Amino acid sequence: MRLRSSSISLVLVALAMVSCSSEEDAPRCAADDAQRCLVNQQGCTPDAEGAAECVPCTSGTRANAEGLCARIPGTAQTHDFDEVVSEPGQELSGLCRSWTLDNDEELWVHAVELEQDEASHHSNWTFVPDTLYLGPDGTWPCAERDYHQLQAAVAGGVLYAQSTQAAREVQLFPEGAAVRIPPRSRIISDIHVLNATPETVRGHARLSIYTIPREDVTIVLTPFHIDYHALTIPPRATSRFVTTCDLASDFEAATERPFHIRLFYSLPHTHELGTRVFLQAIGGPRDGEMLVDVRGYNGEARGLLYEPPVDLAGITGLRFGCEFENPRAEEVGWGIGDQEMCEMLGFVESAAAFESRVAETTSMRMDGDVQEFSGECSNFVIPWEGR
Repeated sequence: MRLRSSSISLVLVALAMVSCSSEEDAPRCAADDAQRCLVNQQGCTPDAEGAAECVPCTSGTRANAEGLCARIPGTAQTHDFDEVVSEPGQELSGLCRSWTLDNDEELWVHAVELEQDEASHHSNWTFVPDTLYLGPDGTWPCAERDYHQLQAAVAGGVLYAQSTQAAREVQLFPEGAAVRIPPRSRIISDIHVLNATPETVRGHARLSIYTIPREDVTIVLTPFHIDYHALTIPPRATSRFVTTCDLASDFEAATERPFHIRLFYSLPHTHELGTRVFLQAIGGPRDGEMLVDVRGYNGEARGLLYEPPVDLAGITGLRFGCEFENPRAEEVGWGIGDQEMCEMLGFVESAAAFESRVAETTSMRMDGDVQEFSGECSNFVIPWEGR
């Protein structure tokens, strides 16, 4: 039996409390082993011989820096979406789904948990006023209601994005940090299912938001997104696509304030040819510091919590890039199916949100055996305070 509810999920909370009841007595891994497991949002436990083993956490819990699966803080509100059916080798896109919250008061979202067995390749989740994209909840063609992700994010906000192929993922923020969902809101996501199995897949997505009281919120978070859209991945080669997004002047023009952000959460996104995603500070006392450096693609949850958050005061921008290993005989571009992507979603403390994009690759050089491509980054900056 599946729960179909938009109410507080007491079941999840109960499971989390059971799983954490002996947390203090649980055997511990060495710090390096715990961090290795944490890259994939997994806990760490010594096996019978004392060797470290990475283990998935259960519903309602999230791996912490000590390697334990700890209860997700906050009050859970859960929605179980309609079943999605895909045939062997089938790819489904162009569909959306919605959850109308019917919330009379604002919600302060401290964490999001996605669980899915529908062969979801990737999904992006926004929230909008419930006067937009009208129609019954459930699954519907995005074009039928003229849904566009960026327009929805500007009209409401960004809630969460799923790591590629991840069956379960938790987006958790540091203590006191939250995303504000205004009263009378609706959550919407796109649906991108890729069934790479020889069997028919019948599954569904289950989304939980974990809220905290307003008096516990000390930081209201703002989203950002970077997209190297102009991918031209050469055949039978190792390649790198990199851009520098000069953000300071655009921020100051949009907000009339000095550029200052603090990084709380990041999520890299490529497909199976991706071998690395990186994000680097440019300018200021942290010039050249790697903020994200994720290696390989494995279909696991790759969202990264920064605790404490990284203060990027004094930087002028961000250097972003992806590396790929393409064994095919043909060039690969940006897209779904057997094509690739190079993106980064994150949450910061900032006076403005930003969407940065590379629309054209302009140059290439050799870095040893790696073909390095670059392109100009354009920024769309949106004042965000008070949302």
